[in-house]
Amino acid sequence: MTLDQARLESVKSGLIGASVVGFVSMTVMLGAVAVELSLPIPGSILGWVVNLAVAIASGFFFGVTYRYIVRQDDNLHLGGGAVGAFALVRSLAQIEATWDDTFTFIPWLLVTGESFLWFVSARYALDFAISRQWIEPVD
Repeated sequence: MTLDQARLESVKSGLIGASVVGFVSMTVMLGAVAVELSLPIPGSILGWVVNLAVAIASGFFFGVTYRYIVRQDDNLHLGGGAVGAFALVRSLAQIEATWDDTFTFIPWLLVTGESFLWFVSARYALDFAISRQWIEPVD
């Protein structure tokens, strides 16, 4: 595989990750509004756009990185580790950003669950794309 082909495969995997995470993020935000969960839901259109942009960028970087992590290895721990690493980094950053002296466990648990949902969804979409040979794995 040439360098240009490898870059194209990385962009394709990034676009799949971005699409899936963006879709899941919008679904979660709309669902949270519908049932009035205590997730950090943006109060303005700009807030929604920023949250969606962050989700899409996170999904893109996850997709590119995931393709390099799993390669052609059958080790299930690699994919799970990638999901866990991305989800925990996102969750812990959000917890730190919203930290104050009052402890509220449920919102933090929901944010962590949302993060895992994002990246698990992207992982299975990427695994599906690789199995269908829509994306070539890294040698």
